[in-house]
Amino acid sequence: MNIKDLEYYQRLVYEKSFSKVADFYQVSQPTITYAIKRLETELNVTLLERDRSHKNISLTPAGQQFSQHVNKILRELRIAKREMSHFNTEQIPFGLPPIIGNYYFPKLSKQLLDQDILQHLKIIRDGSENLLRQIRLGQIDLGIIGSINPLTEDDLKSELLKEKKFQIIVAKNHPLASKTQVAFRDLLDENFVLLSERYVHLYAFQQLTATSGFEPHVVYQSDDLQILKSMIKDGVGIGFLAEIAIQPEDNLLAIDLIDDNQPLFYISMVQRSAEISTPLHKSFTELIRRVFMEDLDS
Repeated sequence: MNIKDLEYYQRLVYEKSFSKVADFYQVSQPTITYAIKRLETELNVTLLERDRSHKNISLTPAGQQFSQHVNKILRELRIAKREMSHFNTEQIPFGLPPIIGNYYFPKLSKQLLDQDILQHLKIIRDGSENLLRQIRLGQIDLGIIGSINPLTEDDLKSELLKEKKFQIIVAKNHPLASKTQVAFRDLLDENFVLLSERYVHLYAFQQLTATSGFEPHVVYQSDDLQILKSMIKDGVGIGFLAEIAIQPEDNLLAIDLIDDNQPLFYISMVQRSAEISTPLHKSFTELIRRVFMEDLDS
Protein backbone atom coordinates (compact mmCIF):
# COMPACT_ATOMS: atom_id res chain seq x y z
CA MET A 1 0.00 0.00 0.00
CA ASN A 2 1.45 3.32 -1.11
CA ILE A 3 1.72 6.07 1.52
CA LYS A 4 1.13 8.73 -1.13
CA ASP A 5 -2.13 6.97 -2.10
CA LEU A 6 -3.22 7.22 1.54
CA GLU A 7 -2.37 10.92 1.58
CA TYR A 8 -4.40 11.47 -1.60
CA TYR A 9 -7.31 9.57 -0.07
CA GLN A 10 -7.23 11.52 3.17
CA ARG A 11 -7.23 14.80 1.26
CA LEU A 12 -10.07 13.61 -0.96
CA VAL A 13 -12.16 12.77 2.10
CA TYR A 14 -11.62 16.36 3.23
CA GLU A 15 -12.03 18.17 -0.12
CA LYS A 16 -14.71 15.93 -1.73
CA SER A 17 -13.19 16.95 -5.06
CA PHE A 18 -10.67 15.13 -7.30
CA SER A 19 -9.67 18.40 -8.99
CA LYS A 20 -9.00 20.19 -5.69
CA VAL A 21 -6.83 17.32 -4.46
CA ALA A 22 -4.93 17.31 -7.75
CA ASP A 23 -4.37 21.07 -7.47
CA PHE A 24 -3.26 20.74 -3.85
CA TYR A 25 -0.58 18.14 -4.68
CA GLN A 26 0.17 19.67 -8.11
CA VAL A 27 -0.49 16.43 -9.98
CA SER A 28 -2.93 15.45 -12.70
CA GLN A 29 -6.49 14.47 -11.84
CA PRO A 30 -6.03 10.94 -13.26
CA THR A 31 -3.17 10.48 -10.75
CA ILE A 32 -5.69 10.87 -7.91
CA THR A 33 -8.25 8.67 -9.68
CA TYR A 34 -5.76 5.82 -10.18
CA ALA A 35 -4.59 6.10 -6.56
CA ILE A 36 -8.15 5.56 -5.29
CA LYS A 37 -8.66 2.67 -7.71
CA ARG A 38 -5.45 1.03 -6.44
CA LEU A 39 -6.70 1.27 -2.86
CA GLU A 40 -10.13 -0.12 -3.75
CA THR A 41 -8.54 -3.01 -5.67
CA GLU A 42 -6.16 -3.88 -2.83
CA LEU A 43 -8.89 -3.67 -0.18
CA ASN A 44 -11.54 -5.26 -2.40
CA VAL A 45 -14.14 -2.66 -1.37
CA THR A 46 -15.74 0.46 -2.81
CA LEU A 47 -14.52 3.47 -0.85
CA LEU A 48 -16.30 6.26 -2.72
CA GLU A 49 -19.59 6.83 -4.45
CA ARG A 50 -19.20 9.28 -7.34
CA ASP A 51 -21.06 10.33 -10.46
CA ARG A 52 -19.59 10.16 -13.95
CA SER A 53 -18.16 13.67 -13.74
CA HIS A 54 -16.61 12.95 -10.31
CA LYS A 55 -18.14 16.23 -9.13
CA ASN A 56 -20.27 14.68 -6.41
CA ILE A 57 -18.40 12.39 -4.02
CA SER A 58 -19.54 10.63 -0.87
CA LEU A 59 -17.93 7.98 1.31
CA THR A 60 -19.33 4.49 1.49
CA PRO A 61 -19.53 2.90 4.98
CA ALA A 62 -16.28 1.07 4.12
CA GLY A 63 -14.78 4.39 3.03
CA GLN A 64 -15.71 6.01 6.32
CA GLN A 65 -14.13 3.18 8.29
CA PHE A 66 -11.00 3.21 6.15
CA SER A 67 -10.68 6.97 6.59
CA GLN A 68 -10.36 6.51 10.35
CA HIS A 69 -7.52 4.03 9.85
CA VAL A 70 -5.79 6.30 7.34
CA ASN A 71 -5.89 9.19 9.79
CA LYS A 72 -4.21 7.03 12.43
CA ILE A 73 -1.61 5.67 10.01
CA LEU A 74 -0.59 9.09 8.71
CA ARG A 75 -0.60 10.54 12.22
CA GLU A 76 1.74 7.80 13.45
CA LEU A 77 3.97 8.35 10.42
CA ARG A 78 4.25 12.07 11.20
CA ILE A 79 5.09 11.25 14.81
CA ALA A 80 7.68 8.68 13.71
CA LYS A 81 9.41 11.28 11.50
CA ARG A 82 9.54 13.75 14.40
CA GLU A 83 10.92 11.11 16.74
CA MET A 84 13.60 10.07 14.24
CA SER A 85 14.71 13.69 13.95
CA HIS A 86 15.20 13.73 17.74
CA PHE A 87 17.51 10.70 17.46
CA ASN A 88 19.58 12.44 14.80
CA THR A 89 20.09 15.63 16.82
CA GLU A 90 20.60 13.99 20.26
CA GLN A 91 18.06 16.48 21.54
CA ILE A 92 15.26 15.90 24.03
CA PRO A 93 12.22 18.15 23.54
CA PHE A 94 11.11 18.50 27.17
CA GLY A 95 7.75 19.93 28.28
CA LEU A 96 7.74 21.90 31.51
CA PRO A 97 4.76 23.92 32.81
CA PRO A 98 5.75 27.25 34.40
CA ILE A 99 4.57 26.42 37.93
CA ILE A 100 6.31 23.04 38.06
CA GLY A 101 9.35 24.42 36.24
CA ASN A 102 9.81 27.42 38.52
CA TYR A 103 9.80 25.18 41.57
CA TYR A 104 11.64 22.07 40.42
CA PHE A 105 13.95 23.05 37.56
CA PRO A 106 16.45 24.92 39.78
CA LYS A 107 16.76 21.67 41.76
CA LEU A 108 17.43 19.77 38.52
CA SER A 109 19.66 22.19 36.62
CA LYS A 110 22.96 21.72 38.52
CA GLN A 111 22.79 17.93 38.18
CA LEU A 112 21.75 18.21 34.53
CA LEU A 113 24.84 20.32 33.91
CA ASP A 114 27.12 17.97 35.83
CA GLN A 115 25.86 14.97 33.83
CA ASP A 116 26.17 16.78 30.47
CA ILE A 117 22.40 16.57 29.84
CA LEU A 118 21.42 20.24 30.06
CA GLN A 119 22.83 21.14 26.64
CA HIS A 120 20.69 18.41 25.02
CA LEU A 121 17.37 19.71 26.38
CA LYS A 122 14.97 21.79 24.33
CA ILE A 123 12.60 23.08 27.00
CA ILE A 124 9.05 23.88 25.92
CA ARG A 125 7.19 25.93 28.53
CA ASP A 126 3.39 25.84 28.36
CA GLY A 127 0.36 24.80 30.36
CA SER A 128 0.00 21.10 31.12
CA GLU A 129 -3.00 20.67 28.82
CA ASN A 130 -1.09 21.97 25.79
CA LEU A 131 2.06 20.02 26.67
CA LEU A 132 0.09 16.80 26.99
CA ARG A 133 -1.35 17.34 23.49
CA GLN A 134 2.16 17.89 22.12
CA ILE A 135 3.41 14.68 23.76
CA ARG A 136 0.61 12.72 22.08
CA LEU A 137 1.58 14.25 18.72
CA GLY A 138 5.24 13.35 19.17
CA GLN A 139 6.32 17.01 19.24
CA ILE A 140 7.67 16.52 22.77
CA ASP A 141 9.55 13.41 23.95
CA LEU A 142 8.97 13.85 27.67
CA GLY A 143 7.10 16.18 29.99
CA ILE A 144 6.53 16.86 33.66
CA ILE A 145 2.76 17.29 33.66
CA GLY A 146 0.27 18.55 36.22
CA SER A 147 -3.19 16.99 36.33
CA ILE A 148 -6.16 16.65 38.67
CA ASN A 149 -6.50 12.92 37.98
CA PRO A 150 -3.82 10.25 37.56
CA LEU A 151 -2.97 9.88 33.86
CA THR A 152 -3.86 6.33 32.81
CA GLU A 153 -4.36 6.60 29.04
CA ASP A 154 -3.23 3.71 26.84
CA ASP A 155 -1.13 5.88 24.53
CA LEU A 156 0.81 7.42 27.43
CA LYS A 157 3.41 6.11 29.84
CA SER A 158 2.89 8.05 33.07
CA GLU A 159 4.82 7.88 36.34
CA LEU A 160 3.46 9.75 39.36
CA LEU A 161 6.17 11.84 41.05
CA LYS A 162 4.32 13.99 43.61
CA GLU A 163 0.88 14.90 44.91
CA LYS A 164 0.31 18.50 46.00
CA LYS A 165 -2.58 20.55 47.35
CA PHE A 166 -4.40 23.48 45.84
CA GLN A 167 -4.59 26.58 48.04
CA ILE A 168 -6.28 29.95 48.20
CA ILE A 169 -3.77 32.76 47.60
CA VAL A 170 -4.26 36.24 49.07
CA ALA A 171 -2.37 39.49 49.58
CA LYS A 172 -0.83 40.05 53.01
CA ASN A 173 -3.24 42.90 53.71
CA HIS A 174 -6.35 40.94 52.63
CA PRO A 175 -9.06 40.31 55.31
CA LEU A 176 -8.45 36.55 54.90
CA ALA A 177 -4.73 36.91 55.61
CA SER A 178 -5.18 36.06 59.28
CA LYS A 179 -6.62 32.62 58.45
CA THR A 180 -4.62 29.42 57.96
CA GLN A 181 -7.63 27.42 56.71
CA VAL A 182 -10.87 28.22 54.95
CA ALA A 183 -13.85 26.40 53.47
CA PHE A 184 -14.48 27.09 49.79
CA ARG A 185 -18.14 27.86 50.47
CA ASP A 186 -17.02 30.75 52.71
CA LEU A 187 -15.54 32.54 49.69
CA LEU A 188 -18.94 33.41 48.24
CA ASP A 189 -18.32 37.17 48.31
CA GLU A 190 -14.75 37.09 46.99
CA ASN A 191 -13.47 38.06 43.55
CA PHE A 192 -11.23 35.43 41.94
CA VAL A 193 -8.41 35.82 39.44
CA LEU A 194 -7.54 32.49 37.81
CA LEU A 195 -5.24 30.83 35.33
CA SER A 196 -6.78 30.07 31.93
CA GLU A 197 -7.91 26.74 30.48
CA ARG A 198 -4.32 26.07 29.35
CA TYR A 199 -3.71 25.06 32.96
CA VAL A 200 -5.31 22.29 35.01
CA HIS A 201 -5.99 24.76 37.82
CA LEU A 202 -9.15 25.95 36.10
CA TYR A 203 -10.57 22.41 35.98
CA ALA A 204 -9.74 21.85 39.66
CA PHE A 205 -11.51 25.13 40.45
CA GLN A 206 -14.55 24.07 38.45
CA GLN A 207 -14.60 20.76 40.31
CA LEU A 208 -14.74 22.61 43.64
CA THR A 209 -17.38 24.95 42.28
CA ALA A 210 -19.59 22.03 41.25
CA THR A 211 -19.76 20.77 44.85
CA SER A 212 -19.87 24.14 46.62
CA GLY A 213 -23.44 25.18 45.92
CA PHE A 214 -22.53 28.62 44.53
CA GLU A 215 -20.96 30.19 41.44
CA PRO A 216 -17.76 32.08 42.38
CA HIS A 217 -17.23 35.55 40.95
CA VAL A 218 -14.30 35.27 38.51
CA VAL A 219 -13.17 38.74 37.44
CA TYR A 220 -10.14 37.78 35.34
CA GLN A 221 -8.27 34.83 33.78
CA SER A 222 -4.70 34.93 32.53
CA ASP A 223 -2.11 32.70 30.86
CA ASP A 224 0.62 34.54 32.75
CA LEU A 225 1.34 33.39 36.31
CA GLN A 226 3.36 36.49 37.21
CA ILE A 227 0.59 38.83 36.09
CA LEU A 228 -1.85 36.81 38.18
CA LYS A 229 0.37 37.08 41.27
CA SER A 230 0.66 40.85 40.78
CA MET A 231 -3.12 41.18 40.57
CA ILE A 232 -3.54 39.20 43.78
CA LYS A 233 -0.94 41.37 45.51
CA ASP A 234 -2.73 44.53 44.32
CA GLY A 235 -6.05 43.30 45.73
CA VAL A 236 -7.86 42.75 42.43
CA GLY A 237 -8.94 39.32 43.66
CA ILE A 238 -7.81 36.15 45.39
CA GLY A 239 -6.18 33.22 43.61
CA PHE A 240 -6.44 29.45 43.44
CA LEU A 241 -3.08 27.79 42.81
CA ALA A 242 -1.13 24.62 43.52
CA GLU A 243 0.94 25.00 46.67
CA ILE A 244 4.25 24.95 44.79
CA ALA A 245 3.20 28.06 42.81
CA ILE A 246 3.96 30.48 45.63
CA GLN A 247 7.53 31.32 46.64
CA PRO A 248 8.67 33.48 49.61
CA GLU A 249 9.72 36.30 47.28
CA ASP A 250 6.14 36.58 45.98
CA ASN A 251 5.11 38.26 49.23
CA LEU A 252 1.73 36.47 49.19
CA LEU A 253 -0.04 34.19 51.64
CA ALA A 254 -1.38 30.69 50.99
CA ILE A 255 -4.44 29.36 52.85
CA ASP A 256 -5.34 25.67 53.04
CA LEU A 257 -8.80 24.48 52.03
CA ILE A 258 -10.65 22.24 54.51
CA ASP A 259 -13.25 20.89 52.08
CA ASP A 260 -13.74 17.14 51.82
CA ASN A 261 -12.85 15.45 48.52
CA GLN A 262 -11.00 18.49 47.22
CA PRO A 263 -8.95 18.00 44.04
CA LEU A 264 -5.24 17.27 44.20
CA PHE A 265 -2.45 18.44 41.91
CA TYR A 266 -0.75 15.33 40.53
CA ILE A 267 2.75 15.81 39.10
CA SER A 268 3.74 13.06 36.66
CA MET A 269 6.55 12.27 34.25
CA VAL A 270 4.82 11.52 30.95
CA GLN A 271 5.86 10.19 27.53
CA ARG A 272 4.22 8.28 24.72
CA SER A 273 3.85 4.55 25.35
CA ALA A 274 5.57 3.83 22.03
CA GLU A 275 8.58 6.02 22.85
CA ILE A 276 11.90 4.11 22.73
CA SER A 277 14.37 5.61 25.17
CA THR A 278 17.94 6.41 24.13
CA PRO A 279 20.76 6.19 26.74
CA LEU A 280 20.56 9.98 27.06
CA HIS A 281 16.80 9.79 27.58
CA LYS A 282 17.19 7.08 30.25
CA SER A 283 19.81 9.10 32.12
CA PHE A 284 17.51 12.11 32.11
CA THR A 285 14.47 10.22 33.43
CA GLU A 286 16.57 8.58 36.17
CA LEU A 287 17.79 12.00 37.25
CA ILE A 288 14.23 13.34 37.39
CA ARG A 289 13.17 10.43 39.59
CA ARG A 290 16.10 10.91 41.94
CA VAL A 291 15.59 14.65 42.34
CA PHE A 292 11.89 14.24 43.10
CA MET A 293 12.56 11.45 45.60
CA GLU A 294 15.30 13.44 47.37
CA ASP A 295 13.20 16.59 47.57
CA LEU A 296 11.67 15.75 50.93
CA ASP A 297 10.45 19.29 51.53
CA SER A 298 8.31 19.39 48.39
